[in-house]
Amino acid sequence: MEIKSIELKIEGLREGRALSPDLLDVDELVNLLSHARDFLYPERSQVRSRMSVRLEEGSAVIKFLTASAIALQSQALLSELNENHDLGLLKPKQVEAIRQIQDFISKENFVLRFGLSGKLDEGLTINRNTEWVSPEEIWVDEELYVVGEIVDVGGKTKSNVHIDTKEFGSITISSNKEMLSEDQKNRLYKKQQVRISIRRNLSTGELDKKSATLLEFIDIDRKESIDDYLDRLIAESTPYWEKISDPEKWLKNIRGYDE
Repeated sequence: MEIKSIELKIEGLREGRALSPDLLDVDELVNLLSHARDFLYPERSQVRSRMSVRLEEGSAVIKFLTASAIALQSQALLSELNENHDLGLLKPKQVEAIRQIQDFISKENFVLRFGLSGKLDEGLTINRNTEWVSPEEIWVDEELYVVGEIVDVGGKTKSNVHIDTKEFGSITISSNKEMLSEDQKNRLYKKQQVRISIRRNLSTGELDKKSATLLEFIDIDRKESIDDYLDRLIAESTPYWEKISDPEKWLKNIRGYDE
């Protein structure tokens, strides 16, 4: 596999001296490495090749040795980002990475260059004065199935359910008292699937956790197999499908297809 080098070059003064790797704290290095990794590999499902790291003099230079395809794609994106500063070009993890990097260099009044080694001038340059164009924020309501451990239920003034999930972290889900008071199961400190309504940013994919509302608890009998569960759902929905004279036409209308 062909390898190319992407680098972060940080220029400025610290302690009255020109910046060099030994003047960076270990936490600063770890954070920069993490942000650069998230920019280069923003998708959770992305298969990441091994990345090697080198620290070099000449200001503070962090070099990432990675797959040639990733390096070239990243350089093209960094170059375009440098021209128009449009964060709408980026995925959510990349936006967060760029913002975190700028927060760091702004506090120290550093200048940072990010791009292919030998072609940094064609990559991205940021300083504390760099301004970004954010995409118009459009939020939509959607339904989401969430699995996690219920850690709290109820509330004196606002009734809600607190659930800890691996995928989304901790979510406080608002509910109504009637739903919780009529629930016959003790769900506290148990793994649970819930169906919720929540707002999502169409541009970034970000979820507005404060908007989460409980629609129902999803209970699957542990003795019931997944196939049995699906068969049961199909059986329960069949009467509704029978009321639709032309299911194919109905699906096309739902999906917005024109006749």
